[in-house]
Amino acid sequence: MLAVITNNKMLMAATDNPHLNILVMMAKVDGETDQAELELIRQIGASNNVLPEDIEKIIDETSSEETIPSLENLDKKEKIELMTNLVMVMKIDGRIDKEEMKFCLQVIKKLGYNEDALFDLVSSTQIDPAQQINKDEIKARAEKFLR
Repeated sequence: MLAVITNNKMLMAATDNPHLNILVMMAKVDGETDQAELELIRQIGASNNVLPEDIEKIIDETSSEETIPSLENLDKKEKIELMTNLVMVMKIDGRIDKEEMKFCLQVIKKLGYNEDALFDLVSSTQIDPAQQINKDEIKARAEKFLR
């Protein structure tokens, strides 16, 4: 297991839970961490059996400046799930920041997607925060783009 020492704290590297670490990095990359983004990340963590205290630790200790962890060991299902969750976190607050798009492009390239996939997913899914984002729709669209 890899560890990083920052500000006299020993942090476990993003390999502990790369999925949640990446989602938190996405939420923080624009400099404004929205409560809707954090709540969605908590729900995603809970649905993956991550303890609430571990989720909070990941949220507190993950920085947007961290290096995106390696994603080459993820299987196709995990890649689709991460891509789907990235789009959901990016869109949950009703706006898409330029920094979020740049970050997401870096991640999707590591996942084996091309930039057309991101643009399609972002432009074809609902951006109105008052309307629920359809995860199954995003997942279906993400699956067809994976190389």
